[in-house]
Amino acid sequence: MKYNYNLQKKGIYFILPTLVTYGIFLIYPMFSAFNYSLYKWNLISEKKFVGIGNFIRLYGDKRFWNSFYTTIHFTIISVIIIIVIAFLLALILERNFKFKNFFQSSLFIPVVLTMVAIAIVWQFMFQSTGLLSLIFLDIFGTNIKWLTSTKITPYAMILVNVWKMTGYYMIIFIAGLLNIPEIYYDASKVDGANYLQRIIYITIPQLKNTFILAFISGIIFSFAAFPQQYVMTEGGPGRSTEVLALLIYKQAFEFTKFGYSSAISVAFFFSLLIFSLIQFKIFKSETEF
Repeated sequence: MKYNYNLQKKGIYFILPTLVTYGIFLIYPMFSAFNYSLYKWNLISEKKFVGIGNFIRLYGDKRFWNSFYTTIHFTIISVIIIIVIAFLLALILERNFKFKNFFQSSLFIPVVLTMVAIAIVWQFMFQSTGLLSLIFLDIFGTNIKWLTSTKITPYAMILVNVWKMTGYYMIIFIAGLLNIPEIYYDASKVDGANYLQRIIYITIPQLKNTFILAFISGIIFSFAAFPQQYVMTEGGPGRSTEVLALLIYKQAFEFTKFGYSSAISVAFFFSLLIFSLIQFKIFKSETEF
């Protein structure tokens, strides 16, 4: 007992640098945002206490609500497409076939690339003389305005996000599939169940926890999207891709409204928290049922 206690005590020293770094660069800024949200401050002049004034202004700010809707739209569509494609790819790549490892590795490569690098490459591809535009021009005879149309550009952002993140969730689903006992499938085959029935009545129910993880983490990652919108469009055209994280950045570092930017950050935090709790509650109730 004493040995375990001493071992745990020594272990604290190993994780202490990480805890300190985590506290300085994440916990402290988060609590500071709550504090600054109650002030009007441009980083130069003296802070002026305004109470909930920033939040009242936030409620009537059309630009904030536009960014909020843009973020929700980007997040929901991205996560649904990613989960569906990743699940289908996992079903395919779970089986043994020639070049399986090659395809699996190729699909995972975008995950390890930085979003900034990906955004720059896709930005070139989306240009009127880019590869993607030329392909559509040759096949369909139309030049799509990927980055200059308020209706098309939001979906171009979704396409980039799906391309990058699908491989990550594919691996998660493959791991989940490998944990399903083979005896379930053997018993279903004896009962005459076809492949689709086995997917619906065995695979999907057995992967409920995996779907919970995928949906919640997908919401968090997509809701916090920033680099691709900043690099590719800077929120345009017509603020059609100005997500909340980008709006927070602009309010703070372009307009030097740090108090108001902090208020948006607080609203961002609670919105994400509420969505995560709702998802967790829904999936938990279904699992218990």
